[in-house]
Amino acid sequence: MERASERSQAGPENPGVFARIGLALWQPRWALAIATDRRHAGRSGTDLILVMLIVVIATQLRGLVGAVWLATDVSSSLGLKAAVQLLTRSLTVDLAFLVLGALVLWAGAGARRDLGRAFDLACVAALPLLVVDLVATAIMRGLDRVVPTPLGWVLAGLSFGWAGALLALGWRSARTTAIPPAPPPEVIRPARRIGLGVAAVALVAIVFHVVWIARHLDTMRPVATGEAAPAFALPRIGPGGQLGDKYAFAPGQAPAKITVIDFWATWCQPCIRALPKLEQLARERPDIDVVTINLDDAAAARALFDQAGYTMFLLADDSTTSERYGVTNIPHTVVIDQRGVVRHVARGRTSDVKVHVDGLAPGGSAQIRK
Repeated sequence: MERASERSQAGPENPGVFARIGLALWQPRWALAIATDRRHAGRSGTDLILVMLIVVIATQLRGLVGAVWLATDVSSSLGLKAAVQLLTRSLTVDLAFLVLGALVLWAGAGARRDLGRAFDLACVAALPLLVVDLVATAIMRGLDRVVPTPLGWVLAGLSFGWAGALLALGWRSARTTAIPPAPPPEVIRPARRIGLGVAAVALVAIVFHVVWIARHLDTMRPVATGEAAPAFALPRIGPGGQLGDKYAFAPGQAPAKITVIDFWATWCQPCIRALPKLEQLARERPDIDVVTINLDDAAAARALFDQAGYTMFLLADDSTTSERYGVTNIPHTVVIDQRGVVRHVARGRTSDVKVHVDGLAPGGSAQIRK
């Protein structure tokens, strides 16, 4: 009895990483209590880093392999830049929440402020952001679908609401220096199963990626000048962002046309600044197809086109097409000749699109900067 009491007062036992992850999702008060134990300072941060690594591999493996291809076949600097941008897109929001959450907890702790404890508590609160991303991505990848924008907003609200609730629970823990009691075995066991369930979801997602990569290894190699352009069929973006009939491209299709493909996003200012010049090219050269493929928000893209009066093709990406064309940085522009052969690729930079078009067929002389 006396020993049991001593163990209870000595602070939480180490329930293992999977149990700690499960506690954060199922019994967050226990997870937050463990995070306040200064004898194991930084353990919550280690858990978060491990989960981040697993989630990045489970959700971004295709992109990482594409970055390796890009570094091998095109440029090591471009490959490194692509990998950094992929990691930045994946983790920026989570890291921002972590830092802001830790600062809020630290500021609210009053006289008992401890920045290390605040960060450990914020690490627990940030876990739902990663888990929701992991589960949603695993399901959509398994279905070979892209998360629709409305569903994306719902999932974002769920994950931030969940993480915010944990942050609010952590407020009290940040203000105490008392040694918390150990979580009982009847709490640890189901928590461990939940943590193992998260690991199983990640493993399934990684297996999906590996199988897909093994089947499409050749097609994952970035398109290079002189190669046949990959075929695709993407939906046109109609009024209100509704997806309509598909625009189909196949190398050497009849009638033979020069095709300019521009991958862009509504948040990319260099992309938006280049659109008027691409529209000018499309109007001056009705014998070519200027195809823009939006990577982010179909409704916002349609609104931008309608406001500017653009008549170019506006398509919605399906993630596979942008992957096949090696899109890791935008603007990303590809010029394809009448036989369906890639003649120019501009990755993450501007280029003289009209110069390359004029080099393939008679046309105007005005230079258009893209």
